[in-house]
Amino acid sequence: MKQRVITGIIFGAIVLALLLFHDIGRSILLVLIPMLAVLEYSKITKFSIIEYAILGCGILALAMSFYSGFDNWHFILWGNIALNLFLLINLFFQKGQYTHKNLKSIIALIYIIAPFYLAFETNLQSTFKFILLSTMILIWIADSSAYFVGSQIGKKKLFPSISPGKTWEGLLGSIMCTLIASYILFSIFDQGDWGLWVIFGLVTSILGVFGDLIASHVKRIYGVKDSSNILPGHGGFYDRFDAFIYVLPFVIFIFQYNSKL
Repeated sequence: MKQRVITGIIFGAIVLALLLFHDIGRSILLVLIPMLAVLEYSKITKFSIIEYAILGCGILALAMSFYSGFDNWHFILWGNIALNLFLLINLFFQKGQYTHKNLKSIIALIYIIAPFYLAFETNLQSTFKFILLSTMILIWIADSSAYFVGSQIGKKKLFPSISPGKTWEGLLGSIMCTLIASYILFSIFDQGDWGLWVIFGLVTSILGVFGDLIASHVKRIYGVKDSSNILPGHGGFYDRFDAFIYVLPFVIFIFQYNSKL
């Protein structure tokens, strides 16, 4: 726990500083996270040469689309959300493991890479940098509060077959703490209205849990505990940002399609 806290404080400070204070640093971070996460995912799921080639072609196509100015982010966003919901449904079926074994390169491209492409394509990384910052903060608060509430009073297991440590009590505590934090952030940034930030808080707290469960599902399928050991006490980038990766397209949807922001 001590190592986890120390790593979390140092790493969190670096991430928040890059998000807040420099456009280049923010861009580097938003490229580094998906690249390291997708490499860890490919290692966990044992990509073949062909699967690496398909993934590489997909990333190249996204890059060319971005630099050509082709306005396709609406289609990619809906595809990203559809795949995320499909991965969520897979948690409830025993045969869900076949998805991660047979569609690995597609999942890596759309589920992990596409949300960060959308952040650039919709200009989220600069125009709405406070949204990225708020998303990161709310997810960390949701994760921490779920852990502490669940460890103290948690009894009813949320999804014991995939993540035995998660409880319904922890989830409810997480939602309450995240909504409070969301109100504080709303007061600081003064953007949009309170109703929008209620939805924002609910999305990050509830869907963030599912993002974590999907990552745990992948690791359980392949018998892996952590995606890597690059972050002592936390595992790898895929472990640390699994909720952020899953939540990001829904956050983009909320703020891009909301006329009041």
